[in-house]
Formats: sequence, structure tokens, C-alpha cells
Amino acid sequence: MVKGEKEGSRTRKLTRGQKKQVSKKEAQKHGRLPGSFRLTWRVFGTTRTYWKPLGGIVLVYLILNIIFASGISSLSSTVNNIKANLEASGGRDFSEALSGFGSLVGSAGAGGSQTASILQSILIILESLVIIWALRQLLAGNKVGVKQAYYQSMTPLIPFLLVIAVIFIQLLPLSLGAPIFGEILSAIFSAGGLLSVLFVLVLGALAAWSFYMISSSIFALYIVTLPDMQPRQALRSAKNLVRYRRWPLMRKVAFLPLFILLVMAVVVVPLILFVSFLVAPAFYLLSMLAILFVHAYLYSLYRSLLE
Repeated sequence: MVKGEKEGSRTRKLTRGQKKQVSKKEAQKHGRLPGSFRLTWRVFGTTRTYWKPLGGIVLVYLILNIIFASGISSLSSTVNNIKANLEASGGRDFSEALSGFGSLVGSAGAGGSQTASILQSILIILESLVIIWALRQLLAGNKVGVKQAYYQSMTPLIPFLLVIAVIFIQLLPLSLGAPIFGEILSAIFSAGGLLSVLFVLVLGALAAWSFYMISSSIFALYIVTLPDMQPRQALRSAKNLVRYRRWPLMRKVAFLPLFILLVMAVVVVPLILFVSFLVAPAFYLLSMLAILFVHAYLYSLYRSLLE
């Protein structure tokens, strides 16, 4: 009788809510993600351990940027404007120095010409592939040479570009939506406090939407560089990887640009005030190192998601 009951019994299918609970418990088994400062400390440890290959990679990128994308010369006009504003304000105005640092940050992605800007974007993409490949090999215990890194890291270029295209699409709510809503609101309301508040709310909502989407897609950049990985598969894997951990993950991702800007400000603002001729080379060098730091931080966070 018991045997017949066992044979006649059926496996009960889980409801959608039960499946969600099971998936949530499985995600919680991975444990808590490391904090932002702990991740930052890991990055410093990684760069300190592998400073020779990583430093060589950044040095090659720096030279290529100077030769093909105008490099440090593109910052000269911005630095001259900062000097002029400081002289007009009396020489050592801290608010003017902060404003000058903001101008440097705003001009960081722009080359001296449209061609230089395009070349700079291409170099950033290629350098990202090199750094990701080198980090994966170094943390796996393999020895890596600078020439080897540049030669062998370009295989997933097309899938990498397709994932970047998806990220740009996910940024459209912010990049296109904010100006459109701004025009609509300005047409409805007269300029004033209400317009400003509504615009800030709309901008915040669009920024949060875009940030929510790219918080998983940025990890697809690291997944898609794996052998025989398709962009759609990488995006799907990244989405599954951050499931039920997206909000703490978003905080850690948001910490990254804030930390980089703070470090750069601590270095550059005093130079603007006291040693202005070092502003351009210092900011340029920090910008080169920032690319390495970004990928080392995000790759460390990606590895933490897999643990």
C-alpha cells in the first residue's frame, strides 16, 4: 500500500512566489558582500602585488593617449582658464579652486578636437579589455607581460562593444529624458522654485532608473570577456548574479566615482592653489590611474558575487 502511494504520488510544482523565496535563499547563502572600503583595500593590495605588469599597461596607455588623442595638451586651455579665474579672485580662493577642479573633471572626456575625442574613447575601450584580461590572469596565478596583455586581450572586442551599446541604451532615460522633461516643465511652469524642485525630482527618478539597469550590465562587461561567451548570455548571467543583491550592490557601485573624485580633489585642488603648473600633468596621471582603479574595484566586486 505504501509502495502504491509512493508510486502514485506526484511532485508538487512550486508557485511563482515560492520559486522567488527559494532563489532569494540561494542568493543569501553566498553571504554578505564586502564593504566598499574593504573592496578599496583589496584594490590597493592587488595593485601593490602586481604593480609591474599593471603599471606597464597603464604606462603604454598613457603614451598612446598622448600620441593619438592629444593627451595632456587638451587640458591646457582649461588650466589657463582656471589660472585666469584665480587671478581675478585674488589668487587663492578655495571656491574658485573647487570650481576649477569641476571644470577639469568636465573636460576630462573631451579631447582637443572631435577626432581626438573619438580616439580617446577607442583607447579607453581597448585599455579596459587589456586591464580586465590582465586582472583575470594575474588573480588566477598566471604571469602576464605587458606585450602579452595587449596582444591576447582583444579577442572579445565585438561582444564587449555590444554590451557597451546596451549600457548606452540603458542610460537613455537619463541622457535624453532629462532635457525633454526640462523643456516640458519650463513650458508649463514659469521659472521659479516649483520648476526647480520638479526638475530635480524628475532628474533623480530618471537617474535612479538608469542606474538600476546598469548596476547589473556593468558586470556583463567582465562576463563577456570569458571564452565563447555571447553578449546576451553575459547580460542574462549578470542579471541573475545580482538578483536579490542589487540594492547593496548599487551602493557599492555608487561609492566608486565618489571615492575617485574625492581622491583627485584632495590632490589637485591644493595644486591649483599653490603649484598650478603641475595641475595638468597630475590630473592627467590620476585620470590614467582611475581607469585601472575602476576595473580593479569592479572586478573584485564581481569575484565577490561569485563566491
